[in-house]
Amino acid sequence: MLRMTCRLVGLVVLIAAPAAAELPANITGTRPGSEEGPTTVSIYPLVLDVSRVDGADQSFTADFFLLMRWRDSRLAGAFEATQRVPLDEVWNPRIQILNQRELATTFPDQAEVAPDGAVEVRQRYHGTFSAPMKLRDFPLDRQRFMIQLVVPGFTPDEVGLSLLPGTDVDVARQGGFSVADWGFGSIRGAGHPFQVTPGGPQVSGFVIEFDGRRHLGYWIGKAFVSVAIIIAMSWIVFWLDPKYVPARMSVAITSMLTLVAYRFLLGGDLPQLAYLTRMDHFLVGSTLLVLLTVVQVAFTTALNDRDLGSRAKRINRLSRWVFPLAFVGLTLTVFWIV
Repeated sequence: MLRMTCRLVGLVVLIAAPAAAELPANITGTRPGSEEGPTTVSIYPLVLDVSRVDGADQSFTADFFLLMRWRDSRLAGAFEATQRVPLDEVWNPRIQILNQRELATTFPDQAEVAPDGAVEVRQRYHGTFSAPMKLRDFPLDRQRFMIQLVVPGFTPDEVGLSLLPGTDVDVARQGGFSVADWGFGSIRGAGHPFQVTPGGPQVSGFVIEFDGRRHLGYWIGKAFVSVAIIIAMSWIVFWLDPKYVPARMSVAITSMLTLVAYRFLLGGDLPQLAYLTRMDHFLVGSTLLVLLTVVQVAFTTALNDRDLGSRAKRINRLSRWVFPLAFVGLTLTVFWIV
C-alpha cells in the first residue's frame, strides 16, 4: 500500500513521452467492450487537503488527486512500451464533477496506454465545491461533505465506476487538513449512480465523502465569551444605587446596542436561513436578558421616585443572583440539553 501511494503521489514528476505508433482510428466515440457488458473504470481518489469550509457560502475548498484505470482491448499492441498520448485520442469516461464551483487542474490532459491495452489517467484538482449544510445545531453541527463524480451520457449498466481494488482512500490524511476550525473523520469512496431527475434515468457516478465537525473551542472564544462579557457588563447596574439613573441607564442601553451589533457581526458566518440555529437561540435569549436589565433599571428607578428606595435596592440585590443564574440556564439549555 505504501509503495502504491508513493507511486501515485509522485506522478507529477513524470514526463510525457511521444507515441511510437499510430493509434487505432475511430475509438474515441464508443466505449471499449460495448458488446460484452459494462466498461469497468477503477478510481483511486486522494483527498490531499481541505483548506476552507464556508458556511455562509455553503461550500468547501479542497485539493485532491484522482487516478482512473480501465482496459481498452482495441489499444492492445498499439505500443511496445507504455506511452503517453493526448486524452482526447482515446476513449475516456470524461469525468465531470457535479458540485464544482471553481476548479483548476494541475496535470496535462494525457493518458498512459500500456502494451496490453490498460489505460491510466491521472489528474490533480483544486477548487471550491458546493456543500448544502443543515445548520440547526450550529455551532455543534456535523456536516457531510462530498465530491460527486459523474460520467455524462452513460448509465451504470454501460460504465461502472468503482474503487480501485486494494486501495485505501484515507491513506493521504496522515497530517490532517489545514482548515483550522473543523475536524474530519475518515474519507470514503464508492460508486454511486446519480439520478438526474426524481424518478428519471441514472448516470454512472462515484462519490468521495467525509464527515466534518466544527471545533467548539473556536466558537467559545469568538461568540460565547464575547457575548458573556457584554451581558456581564450590563449587570453592573445591579451594583449601582437606583438613584444614579443616568449611569445605570447608560450602561444598560450601551450593552443592548453592543449585543445587537455583535449579532449582526456573527450573522456573516451563516447563510440567510429560514430557521433558527442553536447560536440564534443563544443570542436571542442573551438579548432578552439584556432587555430585562433595561426593564429592571426603569422599574427600580420608578420605585425610587416613589420613595420606595429600600424595595428597589432589594430588587437590585436579588437581580445580582437571578440574572447570572438565568444566563447559565440559557447556555446549558441551548448547547447541552436541547
